Amino acid sequence: MVAISYVAWLGDFLRGHGVATTDLLVDTGIAEADLSDPTASIDDTQYIALLRKARALCAVPELGLEIGVQRHFSVLDRFGFALTCCENFGEALSVGCELQAAALRFSGGQLCVESHVDGNSAVIRIKAAPELGDLRTFVVEDMLGNILASTHWVTGHRLPVREVRCAYRAPAHADAYGRYFDCSVRFGTPGNEVRFDAGFLATALPFASRNAATMYRTHCRTLVGQATPDALVEEIRARIVGTRGARLSLDGCAAKLGLSARTLRRRLSARGLSYQMIVDRTRAEQASRELRSTRRSIDAIADELGFSEPTSFARAFRRWTGMSPRSFRLAGVLPCCREREEPDAHVRRRRV
Repeated sequence: MVAISYVAWLGDFLRGHGVATTDLLVDTGIAEADLSDPTASIDDTQYIALLRKARALCAVPELGLEIGVQRHFSVLDRFGFALTCCENFGEALSVGCELQAAALRFSGGQLCVESHVDGNSAVIRIKAAPELGDLRTFVVEDMLGNILASTHWVTGHRLPVREVRCAYRAPAHADAYGRYFDCSVRFGTPGNEVRFDAGFLATALPFASRNAATMYRTHCRTLVGQATPDALVEEIRARIVGTRGARLSLDGCAAKLGLSARTLRRRLSARGLSYQMIVDRTRAEQASRELRSTRRSIDAIADELGFSEPTSFARAFRRWTGMSPRSFRLAGVLPCCREREEPDAHVRRRRV
């Protein structure tokens, strides 16, 4: 799930670029009233659709980088406090990697961060799942920018970046990277990495507090526990996937699980879910995977997912992702899906 605070902040940010929040939320299943509900959240599929809408409505080519750099630290809520209260930056980085699911952003694991030390360089590696398709570069740029912003919020200093490595071809806006990174930026590398002086890991944090750190980490671990896969939901998803070429109704699924339809509906409602939400997300993931990794016709994929007409599938897929199946497939064969087929890294340096 994705915290509604991300959506509210994104709406505020895009208004500064002339994009009305009402336009941003059209066809996403998110009501404007939801933005002021601190208990509200959306699923990853909705968030992905929202990011595609933002990219389509905003004419800023380097939008991913700008969103990451400008996102206010307060959006991270308890996760942000858990980082701020650490003794030094190395501890904050370790806690951030351990508890990143507590940020309630891409909770399904589509985007994750790892860190390690390589000689005299510390490395932050960003992994974006293939399921993100045409958004992989966008969300990596978002994270690159947010690493810079979060470091400044936590330490009060700029991150001393030595090199940025990007596992995609140089985008059309590659020159914009020089506005954010005063270092070498390489494209077409095996992975997405930010490499910086390992000595910076010892930087003391100005708001360190051992007691507060313990408290906020406990809060975050509770959130991480809530974000782990739900056994009932995973079982429902498995049943849906197992009925290839046919629709599985709520009644039919309940029977397979040995439950009454009323009980299943009640248990999902207690989780803030509906059966249709799970069906849509599961089918969206199946469709995305088939379109990205196979050459099967769109008609065949629609039939396998239980759609009687390809046009019905196209309408549903556009509702899930903001793109037509054909556009998604074409986007999926672009650089983000050819990362390791580009051995010659392209290097750009900041212009002085």
